[in-house]
This record gives sequence, C-alpha cells and structure tokens, in this order.
Amino acid sequence: MNAKEIRKYVLIGKIINSKPQDAELPTWFAELAQTDFTTAFEVWEFMLLGFSKDLADIMIATNIETQVFQIFAVQSETKTRQLLSASDPLIRLIYGACATSCTSANLATLVHFILSAKLECADVALAAIRSNTTGDFGERMRIIVDSVFKTYCESKGVKKCELTRKQSALLLEYIGKIKGPNKMLLTQRIKEL
Repeated sequence: MNAKEIRKYVLIGKIINSKPQDAELPTWFAELAQTDFTTAFEVWEFMLLGFSKDLADIMIATNIETQVFQIFAVQSETKTRQLLSASDPLIRLIYGACATSCTSANLATLVHFILSAKLECADVALAAIRSNTTGDFGERMRIIVDSVFKTYCESKGVKKCELTRKQSALLLEYIGKIKGPNKMLLTQRIKEL
C-alpha cells in the first residue's frame, strides 16, 4: 500500500467518524475526491444516508450537501452527474430530505437532467422535491422552471425557451401537484412554449 492509498483510508476514517456539522468535512471530501472520486461519492452517499434525519437542519444540509456537492461538481461535473444518475436513493436524499433542495449545484444538476432529456432522473428528483417537508413545493417548482428557462436561453443564445413534449409534460405533471399561487403562473408559462 502506497502513501496515496493510506491517505485515502485515513480520510475515509475521518469522514465516517465525523459529525455532519464538522467544518472540516467539505475539505476532507475535496481531498478524497482528488484521490478517488468514485469512492468519495460513495462515502458521501453513506454519510447523507447516515445523517438523513439531520438534513432538515439548514446548517447541516449546507455543510454536508451543498458544499460537498459543489466540490464534486467543480472537480468533475460529468462524473458527478453520472454517479448521481446511477443512484435513486442518493437523488431522493438530496432532493427529498435536504433543507438545501433546489439550490446551488443540486439545482444546476436537476436542470441539466431536464434539459438533457434524462427525464427518469428528473422524475425521481421532482417526486422527492414534492415529498420534501423542509420547504414550499410550489416555490421550489418556480425556481426550477425559472432555472430551466434561463439555462436553456443562455446555452442556446436565444430569448425564448423551447422544450420537447416530454420535458413539458414532466414539468406540467409536477406543476399540477402544486397547491397555491404558483400553479396557474407556471402552467401558463409552460403552455406558452
């Protein structure tokens, strides 16, 4: 076993034996991800699962979800999306249990799933968001739709968003489940496409 492998196991030990609010946690994940990205991602899923009841606390969710997700996305957006799309339980934790659902890197990844036609992943995430009790579902859907429109227009250099029938149908399905003022507004925005 070489020094790099030893360091990897030391980091895994530190992470697994830490508390979700430990300030060093994102730093350890960053180092572990540079050493072994896939293992770091698996350890992250293990930690989120182990502290799933604590993820409703915004401070804990910011430390263990938002900051760590951002680290992974910066190091390799493609690998992050690949590994996340392969794990429905992880998608459910991030979008369904975290107080930080639909913010930062997890929002950008969800928007990517919708726009890249990875609709099965988007569907799992949207279902989880609907069941998330840490925030208002209608407000989160407004944020998602705004982000989809903005990301599409910026990436294509256009002023008007265009979605496929399947993308529109998926968004309308979840918009239809909103209770409150955002339902009519968002339905109208999607139908105008």
